[in-house]
Amino acid sequence: MSELLGRTFLRALSHVGQRIRRAGDEDLKEAAITALADAAEVLTAGPGEAVISIAADAFYLDRQMLANASTEFHTLLTSMKQRKIDSVTIQKGATRRDLADLAALVAGLSTDLPAEGTIRINERTMSTSDLDIRPMSGLRRTYAESLDTLRGVSTSRTLQLGEVLDVVDGFIAGGATDAGSSLLMATVQNHDEITYYHSVNVCLLSMALGRFVGLSKEQIRLLGLGSLLHDIGRVVVDEAALLREGRLSNEDWAQVRLHPQEGALAIMAASGPGQEFAAAVALEHHARMDGGGYPDLHGRRPSLFSRIVAIIDAYDAITSHRPYRPARTPNEALHVLLGGAGKAHDADLLRLFIEMMGHYPPGSLLRLPGGEVVMVIPSDDPAGSAVVVRERDGTAVERPRPIPFAPGDVVAQLLPDEAGVDPGSLLEVLEQGEHAGR
Repeated sequence: MSELLGRTFLRALSHVGQRIRRAGDEDLKEAAITALADAAEVLTAGPGEAVISIAADAFYLDRQMLANASTEFHTLLTSMKQRKIDSVTIQKGATRRDLADLAALVAGLSTDLPAEGTIRINERTMSTSDLDIRPMSGLRRTYAESLDTLRGVSTSRTLQLGEVLDVVDGFIAGGATDAGSSLLMATVQNHDEITYYHSVNVCLLSMALGRFVGLSKEQIRLLGLGSLLHDIGRVVVDEAALLREGRLSNEDWAQVRLHPQEGALAIMAASGPGQEFAAAVALEHHARMDGGGYPDLHGRRPSLFSRIVAIIDAYDAITSHRPYRPARTPNEALHVLLGGAGKAHDADLLRLFIEMMGHYPPGSLLRLPGGEVVMVIPSDDPAGSAVVVRERDGTAVERPRPIPFAPGDVVAQLLPDEAGVDPGSLLEVLEQGEHAGR
């Protein structure tokens, strides 16, 4: 699928830029360039060349919008816009040197490319009439804006809660309290900016659960503020400690345990009347129901908002790739959470979260007895709805088609990398197709 091919190329392009910026390990830089060359070879295998364009705040591969990739690589998109790059033409047989030069240009480390190279800038700029222009959903647009806000918050000496509340209000206006919409957006991940994407996903799912349990709109707004900033204290933690593979040293662990208090202090310093709930979430989201966790609450129970965020925080962490362990499937994550019911997590809230998510949440990739790989899509049908994304012989489906589906039919649940499918991108395409047919 073109979305997956485009996403793979953009990820590799971003990685090469990062390696060039970090002078040092040449082996890692060469490995990143190799990955980019491999992605370029696959991208140009059919037509002989590929054109990635930027229009209306989104990436396009040839004519098709890369909706999910535009959100996931929003920083890359912004960087290319700042450098007046409207299109990149990648020719078949693109050389490692030209690809590395492209990464350096996008990263702001050079000013131009060779005129006769295998990569051309702004040579095939397409007009909006040439592209399959579709408006980005309000929720997706706010997601990208929220990442910019969190990056700004992390580098600013003064926390501006007004800007963060604007993001929360944008999520609410865009439908984030609808569980289906939030589940779609929470499939967006970026391994290079774990904290930012994790925080936004926790915010989306926390607000959806807040609505599901019956919180008022103002309560959901405050919950959104607290959940979006729940990890803001991580800015004081050495990044190396957060990305360390394997067991943390005592010094690293001591740093990590500081982030709840640091986050609460930052929020309290910036908060107005009634916003103290957000500081409580930052302080308490690692405190357990049985009195364990950190910091020690001295027998006091975590607040309702903190108990909600603790469940979502754990769920998103388990289903996301980390440097020290692979991602696990949504179904596996729910089983892990159930093991901590009443001990780590509020058992009643956890039951409601599992009810909201369903046995297999939208975006889940499942193998059926016949060998087909299907993806669960949002539906009012309690039995669940799915579309085929890979045939029995493993070939990708160009146009996903509905298929009868029942939880008892499932042979295995797959991770996106195992299935070779990007759920967020495909769900976006299906959603846009529905709108086009109305």
